Amino acid sequence: MTILRSVWFQTGRPARICGLKRLRGLWKAGILSEEEWVRVRGGFLAGPFVLSGLAGRALEIVMARWISLAGGVLAAAICVASSGVQAEDKVTFDDHIKPIFRDRCLTCHNTNKKSSDLDLSSYTTLMQGGASGKSIEPGDSGASYLFGLVAHTSEPYMPPNADRIPDAEVELLKKWIDAGAPETSSSKVTIKKNNAAMSVNVSAGARPDGPAPLPDVLNLQPVVKTTANNAVSAIATNPWSKLVAVAGQKQVVLYHSETMEALGVLPFPEGRPRVLKFSRNGSLLLAGGGRGAAKGLCVVWDVRTGERIMSVGDELDEVLAADISADQTLIALGGPQKIVRVYSTATGELAYECKKHTDWIYSLEFSPDGVLLGTADRSGGLLVWEAHTGREYLTLTGHTAAVYAVTWRIDGNVLGSGSEDGTIRLWEMENGGQIKQWAAHGGGVFSVEFCRDGRVVSSGRDRVAKLWDANGNAVRSFEAFNDLALQVSHCDETDRVIAGDWTGEIRVWAAADGARLGNLTANPPTLEERIVAAEALAAPAGEKVKAAAAERDMAVAAQKAQQAKVDAAAAVYAAAEKKKADQTALVAAEEQKLVAQQGIEKDLTAKVAALQKAVPELKSAAAKTAEALALTPADEELKKVAEQLKVQSTAREEELKAKDGELATAKAEVVKLTASVDAQKKQFAADEQAVVAAKGVVDAETTALAPFVKTAGEKEQAVAVAQAEVTRVAGLVERWKNYVSLRDELAALETVRKARDAAQLASLEVQAELDGMQQQMAAASKQVEESNAAMVAMEKKVADVTAAMVAA
Repeated sequence: MTILRSVWFQTGRPARICGLKRLRGLWKAGILSEEEWVRVRGGFLAGPFVLSGLAGRALEIVMARWISLAGGVLAAAICVASSGVQAEDKVTFDDHIKPIFRDRCLTCHNTNKKSSDLDLSSYTTLMQGGASGKSIEPGDSGASYLFGLVAHTSEPYMPPNADRIPDAEVELLKKWIDAGAPETSSSKVTIKKNNAAMSVNVSAGARPDGPAPLPDVLNLQPVVKTTANNAVSAIATNPWSKLVAVAGQKQVVLYHSETMEALGVLPFPEGRPRVLKFSRNGSLLLAGGGRGAAKGLCVVWDVRTGERIMSVGDELDEVLAADISADQTLIALGGPQKIVRVYSTATGELAYECKKHTDWIYSLEFSPDGVLLGTADRSGGLLVWEAHTGREYLTLTGHTAAVYAVTWRIDGNVLGSGSEDGTIRLWEMENGGQIKQWAAHGGGVFSVEFCRDGRVVSSGRDRVAKLWDANGNAVRSFEAFNDLALQVSHCDETDRVIAGDWTGEIRVWAAADGARLGNLTANPPTLEERIVAAEALAAPAGEKVKAAAAERDMAVAAQKAQQAKVDAAAAVYAAAEKKKADQTALVAAEEQKLVAQQGIEKDLTAKVAALQKAVPELKSAAAKTAEALALTPADEELKKVAEQLKVQSTAREEELKAKDGELATAKAEVVKLTASVDAQKKQFAADEQAVVAAKGVVDAETTALAPFVKTAGEKEQAVAVAQAEVTRVAGLVERWKNYVSLRDELAALETVRKARDAAQLASLEVQAELDGMQQQMAAASKQVEESNAAMVAMEKKVADVTAAMVAA
């Protein structure tokens, strides 16, 4: 540890900062644990006298681990450096880029005339750079100064006083730089570094425990209500709840980002808030501002209670930039005095100052991990400091005009900045390198903010709020404002973008599709105005209910009339169905009779046919027997046979006559029944047609009923909506009256509190006087006691002297 202390003393501050950068890089890479990083950082920041114990041991572990990794890292670096990227269509300086420079640039940038000390006539002089430093960054066109000038994403545009070179040539130059900027086709180039910083570790911003930080019931009476709106000076969204804060005159107005209802007004009587920031856990809201050329400060409120819990700063001008650290131990502020001042929240006293800025401080923000503090000024200065010590950590060079906004990605590895030069730039925090830049807003960027998922929202002089992905690619441009788009913020809990312009208009959009959802205002109406406005809605709402009810009644009556038609048609249809069913049964019965009669006819026909055949034969047999009997009259047997045949023939003939009559009757009955069946079938067909016709009427009337039902339903819904509006308006009136009562109660409470404070002060003063008098009385009593004791002693001495004199 003696050696480490010696190293700490002997190495300069820049070297120590460099060491801290390296250690932070090891921590971010996962080589160091969180505990080791905290201990070692504490040792570096505090000095050599604390490089002992846990911090010293942690540093020894780091050193040992660093040394053990050195060989592997060096070997890996050698491998990377020696490995080349061989493109199939390799763009080189000699073959492709030099001809472009010869046509476009060498008039001013040649060996004899080196404008800005830059010579583009050879690869060697190009790589040497010019007066502005390194001209290109092999492997990264976005970080190459020369490419930004040629692509017109940075000023001064090149070629000067001329149009941009053709897009094909710009693209070729970009391709060459991104490929490593090889000189010839045989040149070896290093592999382009992996832009891992563009990935987001969302877990770095863990959601705090407990319910979402939203206000309880707060006062909604505005401190100031003006006839016209003012420019939107600040907008902030809570990182863990659906809460938006917008700055107004002498007040901050809180809104629910989903319902867009006002949730509270926080007074800022010191002037106008110029910056609003929620703490990283969302429990606190910080506002910085004041009155120009008069006073500046920062105040902090508890989000839930709206209680103003502290204020810091006593600037001679208004505060333009401010933030509270993630651990809520520090508050940083800055403004026209060009000094960043950081205060302790524990004591309210100044912790340190940062005096390197040369112009007004426009923006500042602590990193999400609380390690660093980024600050920006009006002259394009962009600095990063160690948050807890104020030591300079990085100077980020690149912007050519005022930097209006800085913002940290949630993992703390990337700082974003937006400038009046029109660009948004992303910086890595290991070495301060620029990892991305893009032209975001023509005329200048006024506001930029990282979303929780790594996307970026911005607004600018072009009057447009925009959404970008994590790589800086445009996702969406929202509806343009009527004037400069000054402020923008993204609500991570609702995925909504809130932006405001110079005229005071504040709009809310859905980030997913760009739909405009509504407006907010930093100049809300007074509670009395809200009551008047709500009461004015009551009469029209009641009239709407009456009108809707009348239309509903008409629609219901029309529906009932049509329903009656449907019912009548259904009754006719039912009767037709019944008649058809009855006719079906009748036809079946008649057909059954016909079948039975036809059976009788068939039997009779068969019998008649048999008799018709038998009777002639019997007659013939009887005749022949009679003839035979005439020849043999004495033959008794033959006589008997002849008589029997005669009798049977006569009987069968009589039977034939009878059956012929029955058959004729049966045939007549069959004809009759057949005619009856045919008639019943015809009636059935007619009944069936009647059923079909009745069904058609029912269907038609039922179809005609549907629009009546729909209309009646719509009218009923309209009545419900109108009635809901009446209820809402009544509730609104009651709500605002309750808020008036709350305001009055809070005012009375404040009066009582002030009276209590005055009484307490008077009591303390009286108590102080009483204590003084008691002390005086105690002193006097002590003096009396001492005097009495002295007198007793003196009297004793007198008595002793007297006794001695008497004795003498």
